[in-house]
Amino acid sequence: MGDCWPTVVNVPLTATTTQNAQVLLLLSCSCKYRISACAYHCTWRIIPFSHQRRTLSYPEEHLFRTATKFTIVRKVRSRSSTLKSYGPLCIGYTGGFERLLEAVAPNALHNSGHDFDAPKCHPGTRVAVIQAIADWIAGVHDDDHKKDIAWVTGAAGAGKSAIGRSVCERCAEEGTLLASFFFGANDSTRNHKRTFVPTILYQVCFLNPFVRRVVTGIIDNDPLIFNRTLREQLSTLLIGPLASTFGTETMLVPRLIVIDGLDECESHSSQLEILDSVLYIASISPTPIRILVCSRPESQIDNFFSSRQVHDVLFKMFLGDEYSPDEDIRLYLSDRFQAIMENHKFRFSIPDTWPEEAHMNQLVENSSGQFIYASTVVHYTESPRHRPHQRLESVLGLRPPFKDLPFAQLDALYTHILKMADDPQLVVDILIFPAMYHGYANIGEVKSMLGLQAGDVDVLLSDLASVVQIQDDGINFLHKSFTDFLLDPYRSKDFSRNRMETTAKHILRIIEIYSGK
Repeated sequence: MGDCWPTVVNVPLTATTTQNAQVLLLLSCSCKYRISACAYHCTWRIIPFSHQRRTLSYPEEHLFRTATKFTIVRKVRSRSSTLKSYGPLCIGYTGGFERLLEAVAPNALHNSGHDFDAPKCHPGTRVAVIQAIADWIAGVHDDDHKKDIAWVTGAAGAGKSAIGRSVCERCAEEGTLLASFFFGANDSTRNHKRTFVPTILYQVCFLNPFVRRVVTGIIDNDPLIFNRTLREQLSTLLIGPLASTFGTETMLVPRLIVIDGLDECESHSSQLEILDSVLYIASISPTPIRILVCSRPESQIDNFFSSRQVHDVLFKMFLGDEYSPDEDIRLYLSDRFQAIMENHKFRFSIPDTWPEEAHMNQLVENSSGQFIYASTVVHYTESPRHRPHQRLESVLGLRPPFKDLPFAQLDALYTHILKMADDPQLVVDILIFPAMYHGYANIGEVKSMLGLQAGDVDVLLSDLASVVQIQDDGINFLHKSFTDFLLDPYRSKDFSRNRMETTAKHILRIIEIYSGK
């Protein structure tokens, strides 16, 4: 085998080891060759570069009999019995499904293991909300137009993600969940649009082997498909393959796609492109697909869902008093505190009457219908390093605070929302009026006090719809705890305002207004 020999050999791959592939690199032949896999036929092509043709003899042609699909690119030269090798060795063939897996965001799945304590609805709570969503999936709310899109929105911390995850679990058990994607602002794998379609596709492929075969072939033919627009990706990789299964038993009932935390996607333009693709799916899909979107009522998202083109196909749910959140929060707190009394290692030091009814009432009131406050209190109280009743007293201001602040999670949420505004400091100057003056401020008066133009207040606060409500020319907070945050310099930090200085400025401004200056 001293001379350079040419050959093209197709060798079937039948086992799961790369051992024989490594042996081939030690063949005593002086040649340059490339070895690559065929995605569909599971064969290897061994192509040395020469002008003669020769077939490998046993045992060389059987060296890959126990190998799996992978790629080797290697140059091998031999002089006498000494082997020298040049160039890289690339093991790991990348086929269509492998490319799909590389583009998936596992943390975006509703049952991802990355977050052990991911929010879900506490047993017995949010029953009315989840039932309303189940009715929507079943078509109960349809009229002349099918309501194929549902938008669950509400104040920050209202429990939208918990509801979305609980709906996913229920539908997965019933066999009606098609896919889900949970955005996360602090997770670089799921805070953008690039992994959205691949993650949805992976779940569909997992449920439907036929779709997997079709999708794999499409990606093999167009490896750059995930660089296309979301519309084209969904049309090519989702709608087309699903249309082929329409009419089968598995696709006769409505299947659900859940998109949670859309407001945590990195840019407004990406959010709108995702919403556009959602509307596109709803308008052209031949299969009965329903899409649930859970998000805060950010201005660009609210504007999209308020448009005429979406109105006829939209079912909107605002998580307000209609769904009795106070009763759910009381049940949640009662059950969690009972669990602390039964299981905490310092349970023997907890008073038998803990927590007092007055304290429960105060916690429910402070929650303002938002589960994030209640869950933050519970997590702070159940610390294994402290006595639970003393921690709760700290939350209620009945004893000095501990070193760790009780509302760190809530403060991070409020800080994030304020930073998203176009002019955060001016926004705080506006919000300090309802914060300091009994939770309400007249827009006209705020405009005059700050020297703003007509309509400026509405525009500036448009990105804060998850914490602020503008109604009847007045500014109201959706969270009682938001007032506490703004007035506590240790919590609001860069957004804090000195109360005495601010009051003095307001008085001087009133004097200027009435003196005609």
